[in-house]
Amino acid sequence: MKNVAILALGLLFLATNVTAGPNNMVYIDQVGSTSVINLTQTGGGNELGNETTKAIFYGNNQTVMIQQIGYGNTASVNIQGASATVNSTATGDNNVVNLSCGAMPTTACTDANLTADTTGSSNTLSITTGAKSTASIVTTGGDGNTATINNASDHLLGAKSSITIAGGQNIVSVSQSGPAGATGFDAMVDVTGSSNNIGVTQTGTVDSKVNIKSVGSNNTITVRSGN
Repeated sequence: MKNVAILALGLLFLATNVTAGPNNMVYIDQVGSTSVINLTQTGGGNELGNETTKAIFYGNNQTVMIQQIGYGNTASVNIQGASATVNSTATGDNNVVNLSCGAMPTTACTDANLTADTTGSSNTLSITTGAKSTASIVTTGGDGNTATINNASDHLLGAKSSITIAGGQNIVSVSQSGPAGATGFDAMVDVTGSSNNIGVTQTGTVDSKVNIKSVGSNNTITVRSGN
């Protein structure tokens, strides 16, 4: 475990040393619990994992803090374990952030807290979580962003999702399904701006709560809720 932790730390130092230029790539395969990992990338075209080779963190009680400053950056992170805290902050345009907990190769995820924040336009933010998890997306200062949260599991217990967006022509999607335990699902969407497309779908075996606040013109809102 110690050797793996040192390897991850070495990769992080490599990232901080080369962030002056574009197209820096960091791939992490971390094994071990109670890790605290901070990563900062600046410039354009940087990657922390991608869709084919995600940065994977195995273990419980991990804290992962990601900051990407620039344009066209990618963060693709997969958490395997319980009680993880992941925060991704992207500043700039055309960034892609994909945070998942309990995705393949295993489905180990519970009590996670995943947050993706961005300032800019044309960014794509996606969060996929597992049981008893909280997912949150906040976008400000731009238009044409896409924000998506998916909670789908046979073991979900009281999942909560929230998306807050300021700007126009954004696409917002929240989808939660599964047994949902005793407390059900909770979805909150807060949109300020015009020509946004908002969709919330919640299904399960118990009651769910949907709270949407929309301030602006020409917004389209679709809600499907049932149990």
